[in-house]
Amino acid sequence: MEKAVFLDRDGVINELIYHQEQGIIDSPFTVDQLQIICGVPEAVALFRKAGYKVIVVSNQPGVAKKHMSKKTFEAIRQRLVDQLISKDANVDAEYYCLHHPQAKVPELKKVCDCRKPKPGLIIKAAGELDIDISKSWMVGDGLTDIQAGKSAGCKTILIGKEKCELCRRMEQENAKPDFICENLLQAASVIKNGAKP
Repeated sequence: MEKAVFLDRDGVINELIYHQEQGIIDSPFTVDQLQIICGVPEAVALFRKAGYKVIVVSNQPGVAKKHMSKKTFEAIRQRLVDQLISKDANVDAEYYCLHHPQAKVPELKKVCDCRKPKPGLIIKAAGELDIDISKSWMVGDGLTDIQAGKSAGCKTILIGKEKCELCRRMEQENAKPDFICENLLQAASVIKNGAKP
């Protein structure tokens, strides 16, 4: 069986965007807004060199909330892949949850097993790609990523800085990561060096 690093997308691979009209920080809503975070291609290359598959697992409710069309979502997704490939940072697979419980698009309005914090995306990817979850990692910038990874049986890394309020929420929601790193490149170093939680 293979081992993998499962990556959340927005805030881990690409920058989050402040959308002034809506007053929210969210995923890019247009292709032009997509910007890869510095150090990400190098991190992806390090994961692959260490023998890990690299798999994107991400909640993407932008279409469901009518922030973008399905065509725009696909264009953003392709741009991300193309930008990573151009820097020798290939991902092996991508798994997205497009659903949302309060979706404005009726066919995407549902409570599903694939939306993190549920582990459905990780479990589906592991089954389809013959991955040993117990030897794999989930890396994300939110507690829902950590909860999904823990529920699936992965080791976990939270991207961000530890704050007191966040620590309290980690305890309350059983979402304490194995490690906290400032960025994906630092996470790659932890994983490559065989850190044991």
